[in-house]
Amino acid sequence: MIEKRSFYTFMTSAVISGVLIICTSGQNVRSEKIKANVTPTAESLESTSFIIKEYNGKLGIFRGDSKSPYKVLDCSFSLLSDYDKQQLKEGIEVETEAELNSLIEDYTS
Repeated sequence: MIEKRSFYTFMTSAVISGVLIICTSGQNVRSEKIKANVTPTAESLESTSFIIKEYNGKLGIFRGDSKSPYKVLDCSFSLLSDYDKQQLKEGIEVETEAELNSLIEDYTS
């Protein structure tokens, strides 16, 4: 009777351990897949610089070394200071989208 109880206790603990191992492995695989899908996008956005400058009388936003803007904003340049106008003619380079959004907000508000 004791041998039978020990056998069932051992088998129960083995089954529970197996289930835990399978679940943990599944979660690890799932998290690795998520990292693989998210990481390249985040890295590519971080490595891309933006240049904001005057483009045909409007505010143009360029990615990297692109010659054509990926976004053009209608901005009244007559309200800007001479210093801001000069900077925008030369172009202002920023590294992150947060910096870009801050500059856009400054110039369009």
